[in-house]
Amino acid sequence: MTALTPEQLSDDFFRHFMPETLYLIDGEQVAEVSAPMVFAESEVEVSVVAVENAAPEAIPVGPAPSTSSAAIPKLPKVEKTEQPKSFEVIGENRKGLLVLVTLPEPEFKALPKSEFLTRILAAIGFGPADVAFVNNVSGATTKFEALCDTLQTNYILSFASRLDTDLPHDKFTLYNPVLVGSVPVVFSQSLAVLDGDQEQKKLLWSALQRVFKK
Repeated sequence: MTALTPEQLSDDFFRHFMPETLYLIDGEQVAEVSAPMVFAESEVEVSVVAVENAAPEAIPVGPAPSTSSAAIPKLPKVEKTEQPKSFEVIGENRKGLLVLVTLPEPEFKALPKSEFLTRILAAIGFGPADVAFVNNVSGATTKFEALCDTLQTNYILSFASRLDTDLPHDKFTLYNPVLVGSVPVVFSQSLAVLDGDQEQKKLLWSALQRVFKK
């Protein structure tokens, strides 16, 4: 077979003979010949049919966008905390007389059975069941408004226990009844002091007579 000369080699020849890109070197010049891939007509038809008949699951599907809750920051859970009580209460309070004290819990629990306090209450026409015994938590000051919101409050008798209010009133002093709104308030020395002091008892009795006149 006679070899073909370079002049006889044409682009058409190489496109049908070798599909990949070939380079012809003529001296120092490089010529690039791009030969496209050539497919038989039957191969094209088979490929088209294969795509048309492909099952839906055969078609690759990318991952769905993440909806993980980790993408949404969660607010920290806030625990509810109860406000500390400023006072404790025992007694039936049938007549709305609040006896305000500041005592250790065992002494406070025994207060309704105190003979000395029972005699004071009897002198103004009250019994233990008519009273609410209110114990200020140590170091706290009871608010008048908080008492009225919690208890029937017709009178307040404070034995060396602090009371505060936002309402206008005269200055609180010992054995000087003061009206807070329509509620008379009497301040006295503690029961322990009163029990051994006759002068203090007389001053308290005078103040109580001004409030509980018969």
